[in-house]
Amino acid sequence: MNLFEMTAFVYEQLEQEGRAIKAESRHDLFPQRPVQTCHGMIGHYGEHPSRICGEVSFNIGIAGTVSPAVEACVKDCIEAALAEYIAVYGDKTKATDRTTGKPKVDHHYDLVRTDTGFRCDVHGSTGHMGSILENDGAITKMAAFVRALFRSKAKIATHSGGEVTLTLTGDEQTDRLKLEGGQGFVPTHSITEVMDRVRRAAQHGAENYLRLSGHRVSGRSVVEVTYDKLHNAAFDGDPDSPAMRNAIAAARAAGMWRDQPIKGWTVSCDSRLFATEYPDMPVLTSGAGHLEYAHGDGEQMNIDELMTSVGFIATYLLYQAGVE
Repeated sequence: MNLFEMTAFVYEQLEQEGRAIKAESRHDLFPQRPVQTCHGMIGHYGEHPSRICGEVSFNIGIAGTVSPAVEACVKDCIEAALAEYIAVYGDKTKATDRTTGKPKVDHHYDLVRTDTGFRCDVHGSTGHMGSILENDGAITKMAAFVRALFRSKAKIATHSGGEVTLTLTGDEQTDRLKLEGGQGFVPTHSITEVMDRVRRAAQHGAENYLRLSGHRVSGRSVVEVTYDKLHNAAFDGDPDSPAMRNAIAAARAAGMWRDQPIKGWTVSCDSRLFATEYPDMPVLTSGAGHLEYAHGDGEQMNIDELMTSVGFIATYLLYQAGVE
């Protein structure tokens, strides 16, 4: 079996499970439904599980002759997969990056001829997983390409007269491939339920590939899902608590309050440490900066906003202590 090909089907099921969890996530404090599925790392590509991967490459090995018919078939498979991908995730070559004024993604991919066939360099745009809708996951896009090519391997092989092999560029290991990512959720779901569903989705995706490739083994026997890194339970609180009213008053005093509905924060943050350790204590999240810049190539923070945030915290602490 080809583990790289298998990952494309694992990613497909993880995406579908993430969309199902999001559909189930109606919650008054989270009307924006911040339920993101992020694929941050595969093999040596990517930087962090919760940072959207912006660049990834894979090889299309052709054992036979790379004729014009072979090249056309490969391109057609990729273009068809790209059209399906864009229908779901949008075309970020038509979205403008507010930092640079340029498109979020210049172009989706480059198909390069090599001595053994082709290399496909897939391009996306990076950022915190909470900004996945505004950015473009290169790994998710690549997986769509790989699934299309996998299903047409026999046709490509007919044109070339030789076997077709799909591999992750620069990864020579064939018996193990590590994927890392994140799945967001809100208090409608427990962390245990989400972990179990992600595990089953990964195994189901592997089974889809195994069935298509003619292998008589279970997904459970070839996929191991662990949670060795950061994992946080979702939490909520009372939007009309004394602590929240003091926070609004402090924000007004600091000049940073805007009249708007009170909502749960869109992404995970360290405040969950207090929320889970002290479930009866009100926990509020605030800070300087904008989510669109977090973990991205243009990560930044405005100093004036930082100073305003410091003033808010100082004022809030005074209000909480009963000092008017």
